[in-house]
Amino acid sequence: MALVQFGGGVSQIRGSIGGTVFSRGAGGAIARARTKPINPRSPLQNVRRSNHAYLTTYWSLTLTEQQRVDWRDYAHSTTWTNRLGQTIQINGLAAFVRINSLILLAGLPVVPAAPTATGHAGGVTISFAAQNDTKKFQLDEPGGAFDKDADGHTLYLFSGFPTEAGRIATPKGFRFLQTVDGDSVTPETFPLEVDAPYTMAEGQLLTMRAMFVDDHYRSSGPYFATATAAPST
Repeated sequence: MALVQFGGGVSQIRGSIGGTVFSRGAGGAIARARTKPINPRSPLQNVRRSNHAYLTTYWSLTLTEQQRVDWRDYAHSTTWTNRLGQTIQINGLAAFVRINSLILLAGLPVVPAAPTATGHAGGVTISFAAQNDTKKFQLDEPGGAFDKDADGHTLYLFSGFPTEAGRIATPKGFRFLQTVDGDSVTPETFPLEVDAPYTMAEGQLLTMRAMFVDDHYRSSGPYFATATAAPST
């Protein structure tokens, strides 16, 4: 399924033409092949599906009406972008699910209250080394908005499937690695050793994705870094 950004002469399109089905979602216009979708059921995908179903039910049956109103207000007052970089509007449920899906990955309880500050968490930068012989990542101290000494700051780390060096392709098969929590008393020491979820060969390219949740429970967009697998020294 692909988002479509229209140029001059076309403003909207619905229905199907040949083997392509056109529709529109909350994020904009969509074009997809008219085929039966595959269902890879990766471990992370299964977790996300389960969490999405749980959070949707939680929204309907557990949140108070005032809490739902607060999430709608937060979503409406915050600027959101889709994969094309277009500014879009999402609803309160989508904002609630987007933020709490990350929180559930860390094994933490649902945060029912909407962020009291508008906007998103600040951006972060990450860098790491990938060791193919020990199947470990060595994560350098993150930069940007994440502060290892700040209580309530949480960095979520994911790793994509290894690809061959020089191959230009979007990494796939992302798996959740772990969180890095800010702590004003006993902050993490860097570089931080992180177990890799995949077997990797020397020379392969590894991609790590990071998302940041701040002390207002606002989430950031995804941020990426790559490293070439090499033996430990």
